[in-house]
Amino acid sequence: MDRSASSAADFDAFFLHEFPRVARTVHHIVGDRARAEELTQDAFVEALRHWRTVADYDRPDLWLRRVAIRKAQRERHRAWRRVELERSASPDGSVEPPTPAPEVLAAVRRLAPKQRAVVVLFYFEDRPMAEIAEILECSESTGWSQLHTARRHLASALGEEVTDDVR
Repeated sequence: MDRSASSAADFDAFFLHEFPRVARTVHHIVGDRARAEELTQDAFVEALRHWRTVADYDRPDLWLRRVAIRKAQRERHRAWRRVELERSASPDGSVEPPTPAPEVLAAVRRLAPKQRAVVVLFYFEDRPMAEIAEILECSESTGWSQLHTARRHLASALGEEVTDDVR
């Protein structure tokens, strides 16, 4: 098998293994399954475009997650901005609320984008902070700080008490 066929087979295997996991993560960030799958596909298109380089990384899955999460964060920011613009354009300042989600997911979705990404990766994907920091391109201490702040916001939103033990 020549190099290009091997590379295509490697990408296919990578796609089959990672797509469901990355799409689930993105879904937790954007809150819409169809949009999450579109954003995940977009991230895979970028991975395919740069596959010769990405395939040589120690953890191409982390590179892919970083790209997908950035896309999700931009999407969430655009959606938030759109709601704000609609609200300001509406005579009474109201906008149709999003479809209700379970209480915890709703609280997570109200977090700032970076906090939301840290919570999803830490709690929903059970990733170590070192990987989270690599995916989000921040230091581990910044990741822990974002997680700590997010936990406080979630506790307040859910009427829970916060303990200092996040590990």
